[in-house]
Amino acid sequence: MANTKISELTELLVANASDVFPIVDTLNDQTKKITFANLVNNLVPDGSVTTVKLANDAVTGDKLANDITIANDLTVTNNLTVNGTTTTIDTTTLVVEDKNIEIGKVSTPTDATADGGGITLKGATDKTINWVDATDAWTFSEHVNIASSKEFRIAGTKVLDATSLGSAVVGSSLTSVGTITTGVWNGTPIAAAKLANTSVSAGSYTLASITVDAQGRLTAASNGTGADAAKIIAGNTEAEVVDTGSDGHFKVTTEGTERVRVGPAGQIGIAGANYGTSGQVLTSGGASGAITWAAASAGATGGGSDEWALEHDNTITTTYTISTGKNVVSAGPLSINAAATITVPANSFWVVV
Repeated sequence: MANTKISELTELLVANASDVFPIVDTLNDQTKKITFANLVNNLVPDGSVTTVKLANDAVTGDKLANDITIANDLTVTNNLTVNGTTTTIDTTTLVVEDKNIEIGKVSTPTDATADGGGITLKGATDKTINWVDATDAWTFSEHVNIASSKEFRIAGTKVLDATSLGSAVVGSSLTSVGTITTGVWNGTPIAAAKLANTSVSAGSYTLASITVDAQGRLTAASNGTGADAAKIIAGNTEAEVVDTGSDGHFKVTTEGTERVRVGPAGQIGIAGANYGTSGQVLTSGGASGAITWAAASAGATGGGSDEWALEHDNTITTTYTISTGKNVVSAGPLSINAAATITVPANSFWVVV
């Protein structure tokens, strides 16, 4: 390099670490060279510049390199403002003393500027808590699992825990539930279409025989056998009206045997159509015997088996007409009340002896 005055040299605006400066070694009285890097390291050794040696606002952005790495702790005793698009914190634990964290703070915050804001936890898939403006709600991408002793509340009122709804939850749009084992139904009547089918066939049953279970459900049904309208039956005893045309009659049966019958002409039959003969009378068989037909008694009585006396009243109190063609014998004397009249037809006789 030709001899040139320093004032004539081209100005170097930015020095590289390998650039060389001439320097006089006064200790050895020699002219030597030194690199820019060594010069700076000797003039400003590590840790030699403390805050008291720096003027206020002396360190500005243009005095620092684009990327700065601080190997040890950095303590900022006043506010820290970071301007940029992304702030990266590469640390294991982030400790923030403030109990409130604001995000999405812009000059004029709105629900639109907050849309999509929240927290994203990186994993095999992103785990997010985001505010969604369209639904006006916080939206979780994953399950929310709370401790067994905790509950969900709205306005301080329990709405749900691990096993029950809160008592204040009285309305619902549930379309299906599990097995309900207790409770009282106070709602609108349940439509028949909502009830499960049973084995009983739908339809009408005549004199139905039905089976009902403990829950009040019909489990069996069949048509019954109607009672005979012409009979009244109780065990082995019955009263029956029989209409056979010319032989219509009414009969009474006890212990399976017909005892008395009223025939079509009003006649009385014993043990069936046994109507007796003209002039016979019904005779009792006592407490353990059946009635029978017997000849009518002559009317005479006596002290034993001899029937020799006919007894009658000696005062006539009721009007009476002797049958035509009949005679009457009475023992006198007789008294006839004034209100009573005895009529004797022609060709009939009344003898008082």
